[in-house]
Amino acid sequence: MQLPSRFLTSDAGTFGEHTASVRWPTLVQNMINDLTSELTDDIIGTNKYQQGLIIKDQLIAFHEEILADKKLRKFTEEEVELAGIPHRFNEYLDNQSSHITWQDSEWLFAEIYLYRRVNVLFKFQSLWKSFDIFDRIKQSTFKSSLHGVVELAIRYMNLRDQFKSTTDESVLQILYKEFVEISLWGNATDLSLLTNATLEDIKSIQGAKARQESEKKIVVNDTEQSWNTIFKNYGKKETRVDFVLDNSGFELYADLMFAAFLLQTNLASRCIFHAKDIPYMVSDVMLKDFDILIHDLRDRSFFPVEINSVEDKALNIFANDMTDFMTNNRLEFREDSFWTCDLDYWNIDPSETKYHGKEVHQDLLNSDLVIFKGDLNYRKLAGDRTWARTTPWKTAIGPLATNGLTTLSLRTCKADVQVALPEGLDEQLCAEYEKEKPGFGSWWCSSGKWAVICFNDSK
Repeated sequence: MQLPSRFLTSDAGTFGEHTASVRWPTLVQNMINDLTSELTDDIIGTNKYQQGLIIKDQLIAFHEEILADKKLRKFTEEEVELAGIPHRFNEYLDNQSSHITWQDSEWLFAEIYLYRRVNVLFKFQSLWKSFDIFDRIKQSTFKSSLHGVVELAIRYMNLRDQFKSTTDESVLQILYKEFVEISLWGNATDLSLLTNATLEDIKSIQGAKARQESEKKIVVNDTEQSWNTIFKNYGKKETRVDFVLDNSGFELYADLMFAAFLLQTNLASRCIFHAKDIPYMVSDVMLKDFDILIHDLRDRSFFPVEINSVEDKALNIFANDMTDFMTNNRLEFREDSFWTCDLDYWNIDPSETKYHGKEVHQDLLNSDLVIFKGDLNYRKLAGDRTWARTTPWKTAIGPLATNGLTTLSLRTCKADVQVALPEGLDEQLCAEYEKEKPGFGSWWCSSGKWAVICFNDSK
């Protein structure tokens, strides 16, 4: 099969082109602004301040490099050594037939390369090498989610004891569907169906109209197939569910809520969360972000609810349950440089020995369901290629269709790549979005207003 090309930052009229020319310079400028905020009077004259100024000047130069559309350079040997840069990046650049620039390169590679370049600047300064330049935006965004965080914590608290006692398949399936959607949409979730009611009440209110309203923006929905995979093991064997994470803050909170439901109902005996090893894609989860989130849930200066109130109790119960799951090894966080390499997930393959692909594959074979969260993971699953939008999911994920992994992609659509649509739907959505954004109808799948849930069982 002749594979379609990958999306390029020079593809006219695409969201990728817009990202390279507009979003990346803005992103780096935001880093400069946030670093400036860190360089307060408290550290003026210190070594940390002087090192921070060096990084700031380098970020300014990097910003100018992107604006000037300079070629992508290789990492130096010193950068590779000090910042732990996978050799894959330089090998990729060596293999290009001509010089590639910020605005004329494969979108997937250049975007991931950008975050590695930024990480190098911090790694070279000893007092900043563990600093997360995105922590400020991560925290402010999560703090602004107070209402949703509290509401979901109360839902969890009111249903928690019932989770442990119910074995009703129909109730469990309804709840599974709800938690999948909460994990899918993150802070945009409509929580109205998870009321303060009992499980039996929840079962009774699930009408066709309510379900239809909740799901109308999910243009591919394989939730039922994934449910069948989870439930077939119920009460028969220990079940492991893996999450390849996307965003920290509320989305991580929603993912933890999904995991808590699975663990409390014994639909899963263990959940493993796969985080990033460097500050990445602005808001992606690192190992430290779990501890920060749990601390935030308990901190009344961060989430200012009244002490001893229902809200306070609910937040603390959820935080305590997460800590207990970690202590009892039912919930585990891991990191691996594979997840921050430019390689697409076709490289999660038994034959891939060079860049951890084989090791990742061997580990995930122990999982009963691997949930890939978010847009970037979807892009990597489909190779970020210019597939026709009706291309079957099994075709787009290549070796993952048949190499033994059971996978579920939960993606809010924020990039050009899109597959698995029924005939005619893309044209319909393009026409619909064209009314809102004249001249940009095809960008519906970059708008974040639609989502897909794609399942594959290759076992």
